[in-house]
Amino acid sequence: MENIVEKKQLIVAIVLVKNNVGEILLQKRLDPLIPEAHEKWELPGGRVEYGENPEETAKREFMEEVGCEIKIKKLIPFAQSSVWARTDGKEQQVIVLCYEAEIISGTPSVQDRKVAEVAWFSKEEILNLDTLRGINKFIELA
Repeated sequence: MENIVEKKQLIVAIVLVKNNVGEILLQKRLDPLIPEAHEKWELPGGRVEYGENPEETAKREFMEEVGCEIKIKKLIPFAQSSVWARTDGKEQQVIVLCYEAEIISGTPSVQDRKVAEVAWFSKEEILNLDTLRGINKFIELA
């Protein structure tokens, strides 16, 4: 009998924020369940909950992960899709939407157990970081 792998599809909304000198806020992810994503730099964001608008998700997740309120400026016209194998034997397809936004209150800091670090980087510095797939494409289009 063949092993049946549980497969799930998720929609994720992430946020690209620049500071007044053009640096971009990234966070380092802690997620040993997904080796391909563990300890990689990413834009803050997370899973769209049932019944939730992706724009609402972006705002909620940004607050939960880095502690700041944001104002959405626009949706970046690109969607990233990845299939990740998890260490528990499950697979998930993640479809990522990215919003460009600005911080309207708060100072970014680690607020979530799945975030190891939060930092501002120039576009040039980001090219040398170990980032999740698609991050550089979102930055290029912003």
